[in-house]
Formats: sequence, C-alpha cells, structure tokens
Amino acid sequence: MKNGPHLEKLDNFVIVLVQPRGAGNVGAIARAMAHFGLSDLRLVAPQCDIKSVEARSMAMSAQPLLASARHYPDLREALEDCAWAVATSRRLGRNRKPTMSPREGARQLLERTGETKVALVFGREDKGLRTDEVDLCQERLLISAIPGSDSFNLSQAALIIFWEIFMEKQTVANQTAQPETAYPEDALAPRDKVEGLVDHLVATLEMIGFVPHHNPERVARSFRSLIDRIKPSDLEVRMLRGVLRQVAWKLFNRPSDSDNSISPATIEPIEESPSLTAKRRERLIRNS
Repeated sequence: MKNGPHLEKLDNFVIVLVQPRGAGNVGAIARAMAHFGLSDLRLVAPQCDIKSVEARSMAMSAQPLLASARHYPDLREALEDCAWAVATSRRLGRNRKPTMSPREGARQLLERTGETKVALVFGREDKGLRTDEVDLCQERLLISAIPGSDSFNLSQAALIIFWEIFMEKQTVANQTAQPETAYPEDALAPRDKVEGLVDHLVATLEMIGFVPHHNPERVARSFRSLIDRIKPSDLEVRMLRGVLRQVAWKLFNRPSDSDNSISPATIEPIEESPSLTAKRRERLIRNS
C-alpha cells in the first residue's frame, strides 16, 4: 500500500514547549513524538535540564530527538517559519475561546501541513500559555474532560493530541495527493512575515494617531486576527507592506518639500511599532 501525502508531510508538524519545568515531561513528549513520526521539537526558555538522567530515561529510544531539540528565547522566534500555530490551553476567556478539539481538528491540521509548517504549542505545566502567547496562534485547542477535574499533565495532553493526529493520518493515508502550489509566492506567508506586517501596520497607524499608545496590543490583536482570517500569501504580505511604505512616504513628502522631493525608496521602512516594542520589553523584564 502506497503511503498517502499526509504520511509524507508529518515532518511539517512542529512541537513547541514554552518554559517547561519538568525534565521528565520533556523526555516523555520526545518519546511520544518518536512513536508517532514527529521529529521537530522546539523549547522556549526551558526551566529544566533536558540533558538530565530523568529526561533521558523518559525519552528512552527518542534520546537523539531530545538531544536535537532547538532552543529559543521566546515563542515569537520559535514560530518564525510556521505559518499556522495552535495553542493548547486549559483556561477559557474572551481572548482564548477554543476553536477546535483534537479529534475534530486533526484532519484540518493534517491538510495544512501539506502547504506549511504547523506548530502545536504547549504552555507551562503550572500556568499554561500567557494571553500574548495565545495571540500568536491562529487556533486554540481544548481537550475535553469531566467538569471540575484537574488539568492534564503536560505529557498526557501532548500524547492525546499526537494520537488523534496519527489516527487521522492513518484514515487519510490512501487519499490522492493534493496538487502542489503552482508558484512558491502563492504559499501561505510564514509567521515571521505576518508578524512583521502586523508591526509595520501598527507603527503606521501610530503615525496618524489611530493607535492609543497605552494599549497598542489590543489594536495589534484585532488586525492580527483579521490578517490570519485572510491567510495572505508571501506576495500579498509584501504588497501590503509596500502600501504602508507608500503611506509613510506621503506623510513625510509634504507639498512644502516639493523642491527636495523624497522617493519611497529613501524612506526608512517602519518595521515595528515603538509601543509594541516597549510592551514586549516590559513583559520580558516582568517574566524574567
């Protein structure tokens, strides 16, 4: 029996653990990944020693996978090459409403891996993901359980999700391959390009007084949600940023300066909102 496209695309799943505290949990997740054909493990500022005996003993035969895990200072950097991310969360709220369950979302996520990297993001054992980290993800996944019960252990939650994706992969293994993207520029823009567009947009809006400096993240969240629903390609993101640069040029190149005309190419591109930068710096200091 010939393997279907989803078996071949399983490597496009990325597993991201944000500040894990239990070395045993990290090792157990690496072992579960190896069982189900996942290989890309990323750790955001881990609070444990993944080289410890505990981590390696839990990883068993997946020790090479554990040793090859990449480390990142924050979630944004860990998601730079992922165009789609799924936040796993046990807490509900206005900004973290669940959009899928493991069983219902497995096929959708498998289909997405045919065109881009999909990140499954797991938070801290005790506090989960912060709201600003959930904001970086396009989907929120909730594992149902009896009301009032304790939250799942980190490695248990990961195992359930991996299992559902693996079983769905088996179901669709014989489906015909979907046509590849005809032109590379038609592929979904990677996460770093989308976040760059959000920063650029907020910075431009601040220039015209649209964004309140005390709460730029609220505006950024709304526009990020809008952009993610559109699912722009890399070409479309570049086009939109070109429009923003033209706006900046028009603002700086007023009629009174006509004798010393400035071209769009000479305007320093606005890459990031100063207010958002300050907010991120405050969070890093507060959580360090």
